[in-house]
Amino acid sequence: MATKDVAALIAKEFVTVKLDSDRGIGAKDIERRFIDKEQGLPWFAFLDVNGKCLIHSTRSNGSNIGHPAQSDEVAYFRTMLQTVKKHLTDNDISFLIQSLEAFNKAAGLQPTNTH
Repeated sequence: MATKDVAALIAKEFVTVKLDSDRGIGAKDIERRFIDKEQGLPWFAFLDVNGKCLIHSTRSNGSNIGHPAQSDEVAYFRTMLQTVKKHLTDNDISFLIQSLEAFNKAAGLQPTNTH
């Protein structure tokens, strides 16, 4: 999702911060602030301007979507974007999802429907 088109849409809505959970000082503490058990990587969260977690990649069943590749993971990622959007349009979100699915296909990550 690191194409120019995708990056522009992400920048329209988010400030991205990457933490190195192995080497970053305090990174594990930040992760524990939002979840009570390690989720595997990647794990991500959308925060508001005050640092309140609006939604994160751990679903209510306790599973982390990580890099969304499976159909249910992509659907949850769409839900995450819909939940936090202020500047993104529905068309923007559809473009992001289509870009993710195209990346997954090119990378050989075959989606399965786990519903």
